[in-house]
Amino acid sequence: MLSSEKSSWRWPVLVSLLIVVALAMTGCNGAEDTPEAAATDVPAAATDVPAAPTDVPEVSEFSEAPMLADLVASGDLPPVEERLPDNPLVTVPHDSVGEYGGTMYTASWWNESGNVQLYFAVDAPIKWNKELTGYEPALVESYEWSADGKTFTLHMREGLRWSDGELYTTEDWRFYWEDMALNEDYKVNNVPAYMRNLDGTPIDLIFPDDYTVVWQSSDRPLFVDPTYMAQGFWEFAANMMKPAHYLMDFHPDYTADATYEGLEAVDKWEETPGHPCLFAWCLESAADDATRYTFARNPYFWRVDTEGNQLPYIDRIQVDIVGDEQVRILNCSQGLYTAGFRICGGPNELPFLREQAESGGYTLLSNWMNAAGAWPGYLINQYYVEGGENYPDDTPERAAEIRALLRDKNFRQALSIGFDRERIIDVAWGGIGVAKGMTLSPQSPHFASPEGQEVFKRWAAAYAEFDPDTANSMLDGIGFVDGDGDGFRDLAGKPFTLIIDFTNWGGSLQVQADACAETGVEWETNIGVQVECLNLDGQDIEGTRVNEGWYMLKGGHISELDIWPFPDWLFPIVNRYYMPLEGRYFALGGEECTLVEGQPYSCGVKPEAGSPAALLQDLYRKGLSTPPDERDMVVWEAVEIFIEEGPFVIAVSGDQLMPVLIDNDLRNVYDYGVIGPWAPSTPGNQVPAQWWLANQ
Repeated sequence: MLSSEKSSWRWPVLVSLLIVVALAMTGCNGAEDTPEAAATDVPAAATDVPAAPTDVPEVSEFSEAPMLADLVASGDLPPVEERLPDNPLVTVPHDSVGEYGGTMYTASWWNESGNVQLYFAVDAPIKWNKELTGYEPALVESYEWSADGKTFTLHMREGLRWSDGELYTTEDWRFYWEDMALNEDYKVNNVPAYMRNLDGTPIDLIFPDDYTVVWQSSDRPLFVDPTYMAQGFWEFAANMMKPAHYLMDFHPDYTADATYEGLEAVDKWEETPGHPCLFAWCLESAADDATRYTFARNPYFWRVDTEGNQLPYIDRIQVDIVGDEQVRILNCSQGLYTAGFRICGGPNELPFLREQAESGGYTLLSNWMNAAGAWPGYLINQYYVEGGENYPDDTPERAAEIRALLRDKNFRQALSIGFDRERIIDVAWGGIGVAKGMTLSPQSPHFASPEGQEVFKRWAAAYAEFDPDTANSMLDGIGFVDGDGDGFRDLAGKPFTLIIDFTNWGGSLQVQADACAETGVEWETNIGVQVECLNLDGQDIEGTRVNEGWYMLKGGHISELDIWPFPDWLFPIVNRYYMPLEGRYFALGGEECTLVEGQPYSCGVKPEAGSPAALLQDLYRKGLSTPPDERDMVVWEAVEIFIEEGPFVIAVSGDQLMPVLIDNDLRNVYDYGVIGPWAPSTPGNQVPAQWWLANQ
């Protein structure tokens, strides 16, 4: 996941992943609920749904920002008590109750401003909590699952309003579902696969009253699926936040001269000034040349602080569109941004930004990590096949020899202990980073418990200690030896070159290039494996080499906090990463897939019984049927396979410190977070609506 540039891979990957959930999940048991039953009897919670904090004071009197008080006095806005829901969410400020006013200045590199949306467009029905240990209700008052997981119920906040004052009710959910998602004429906003049954049909959305939304599947648990709403800004904000009263004017079913093209053009709350939203700030203006976007406070926002002050404290957020990363880094160093998350480069920029901090009037936060379980990490293709873009002598027979080598865990383990990670960290990262084996993000809540910590430590340590003598013995033992005396090991009696594909994955092409070059030197020098680094940055063939199983090793960036919404780093269930063809088989329905003539691998490869791929796919099915409070143990089972049969990804380092800066006058910013993976929605998990500016 990218730390300094738009994570553009997210959207196509998300589509393929969601297809998996709808088409490939099996083994989900439990008595079926009927829509009628769900509409009348909401099942009791059966999982660890977060309880309301007990130390939050009750608030009965409210105040507002001066700019809103002036509008109330002039009669242009109702009093604050009438603008808040019946039960506003009381937010405990991180350090202090704030003062109103001011503008927050920041930047993005594309007009969607996704990195800035993560500040506030993540106040979804479910959101990540402040500590990144799990989820909690936000926009809604509460939520719950039935015992079998097939029914999920949202209880909305009564009286909550859109930014233009209109009530937010189940009519808005109905409009989203029936008039947009289920509307075959509107191709932009289709039913996501996490809202489909096993047979591909949409689940039922039921609206028993104005403030209750029920998701119901006919044949599978929905324990994971609602958490998609908490992932980044691209789920709830983009797909589900649909103000019916506003969009009906642009919808052909409601307005005679409306078109779907016109609806698509306006159906972008973050680019359409005046489009109602539910967040702390909504878009007020956009420059004609799309170089500046200004978001202004929502007068109907539904959070208050512990003294009853309606949030947000800050009046506006101004976002400048700066496409050149080096310009953004320079702007960061000059203190031009009030907050800089994901715009100030990567770990290698830290020394420069530290030097400029005093003159720039900013503070570099000290506990914001990339959350990389491996950066870089080298994916090892577990079903290498011949292909048109490989080397001329890569016949099916040669491909089978290479595949057997890559699938031999002795070879993979020898590679992993056959190079000095500290040396590569010094070369590529200037000494920044922790030498380790591949894991998920160190901050992942799957490993937060004492038992989880022990699992994580063993995983990170597996095959990560530099031991070239043992590595050479292991390679000799599998017959991978130097037969012609040129200093490099030969495969099946013929010269062999281990090819490492790399791109700018992770946000730094230079780091990937430097790390690959030094890794090649290490493997050639220490264990006699000849290496070629193949720079495929910006080349279309790069994705094809992965998807078709043509690559040997590929440099990547591995991070994820909650593996269940984005499971591909642990479970081979899509056409990606270290088991692309086994994942394709799963995603396309296995034996139900129809081969494309002339494409022997168009349906992927069926995992052998008892193989790591088969075991991991079975665990994925198990996890989807497991309630949240027990799913971590399924993750631990998968990790054991990685330890015993892996590594499938060889990590160099991980958990690098990242440059995050804030103006010295910005208050209430929690100095802990991750900005490698985007799904945790940082810094929005800590509610920037309670940030405030001193010394205005």
